[in-house]
Amino acid sequence: MQLAWNRLARVARWTLAVVIVGAVIGHFSRLLSRSELWQNPPSFQPVWLVGTTGGYLLAFLIWGGYWTRLLRATGSETATWRILKAYFVSQLGKYVPGKALAIVIRVMLIRHHGVRPEVAAITATYETLTVMAAGAMLTAVLMPFVQTEAGQLWWKILALLVLVGIPILPDVFNRLAYRAARPFLSSQAPPIPRLASSHLASGVIQASIGWVFLGCSLLTLLRAFGHEGLSLLTCTMYVAFSYVAGFLTLPAPGGLGVREALLQQFLAKSFLPSLGESQGEAFAVVIAITLRFWWTVTEVGLAGLALAFPWETRRE
Repeated sequence: MQLAWNRLARVARWTLAVVIVGAVIGHFSRLLSRSELWQNPPSFQPVWLVGTTGGYLLAFLIWGGYWTRLLRATGSETATWRILKAYFVSQLGKYVPGKALAIVIRVMLIRHHGVRPEVAAITATYETLTVMAAGAMLTAVLMPFVQTEAGQLWWKILALLVLVGIPILPDVFNRLAYRAARPFLSSQAPPIPRLASSHLASGVIQASIGWVFLGCSLLTLLRAFGHEGLSLLTCTMYVAFSYVAGFLTLPAPGGLGVREALLQQFLAKSFLPSLGESQGEAFAVVIAITLRFWWTVTEVGLAGLALAFPWETRRE
């Protein structure tokens, strides 16, 4: 009976993921078919893609560095390069509906190198939720400085903060982690390490810096297409909100479809004064799709380089 329910849940997740992605593809196809975009296509300067790639890489290095600090704080002494290798490879796991595979990959890659599986899973989960919470908090902080419909966003930002903010409060997270891990631990197993409030505070600051670099990634992509109307603060807020919302839409693999739809709506409103409604909406689709494509290429490239780097080429 349990196996049947698991299969049904798996089918439901994949079905919902296909529906979400399909709906967004249909919506984007209609916008891209507008003749206004192709009558005056945007110029493209590929040199700016260096900044798009660099911003993405720096963001994930910062977030991977936070996971490293959490592992160090819980007593793990494995080499930093091994931790970062597992971190970058695991990013491909988020493209499976539910996104839990990313955590599983980290545990599998790092458990044979001095890190207890339960510690790897707990710290990886905490790092992920802290990064998402920082994105929601940064969105709330930046919103007053960005020209957007604040009244329509406040309740959405509040919902994001509640969904990813409450679980990372140390008292809450430590209890949840203990209850989740207890059935799998033997009586002789060492106690599960507890995360302190300092880990949350420093993590939010560190993760916020990473979000700014993701904002830089979007900003440089806009420059590649010849658009200079958005500030770094605006790009950071747009990226953070759409990314966190896509993450919380668990059936969507890697937030695919949800992230692009939200980013396209933000950008379309920003392009309205200079490009008009029709061309602005279509151009926003081009940016959202190109950003997803280039970030995915960067992720696959980083994961490939990490896997090509042998685990045993250095000594601890």
